[in-house]
Amino acid sequence: MTNQEQEITDVESTERRSFMKKGALATGALALGLGSAGSASAQGQNVLVYTYDYHPGVQFRVTASLEQSTTVRLLERPGGGDVPEISQPDDYSAYVIRYQLGGGGGRGQITSIVFGRDLSLSTGTTRRFSGDASIFSSTLNLLSTTIEGGGN
Repeated sequence: MTNQEQEITDVESTERRSFMKKGALATGALALGLGSAGSASAQGQNVLVYTYDYHPGVQFRVTASLEQSTTVRLLERPGGGDVPEISQPDDYSAYVIRYQLGGGGGRGQITSIVFGRDLSLSTGTTRRFSGDASIFSSTLNLLSTTIEGGGN
């Protein structure tokens, strides 16, 4: 790799880190401003979602469940090891969700993962995240919120 190529790579890497930090800070500030999960509606079920995939009030469809081993790996530190907020990652279930954003045909859809203790979602059902959320784990970039029925 030439010096010029290395400089370009270093700049791109620095810009990406800066962008990710700013995004995480903005998302964290937004989430903190929304209130705490403890004040969420009693009818909702407490869940975890990645901060960058939290879109309150937008309907999503449950597309699949994840295997337990995959769920555990996703709830550990990168490279392995527990985070203080989750002492038993094997107590959680995880589901793949896809937001239903305007129109069909798969255009503009966001796919993410939702985690929860004692969480049981059926494939094909629709739900929404509530507008109340709080930072659950800054290490894993997870918010705590509730899910509500989404119709259908």
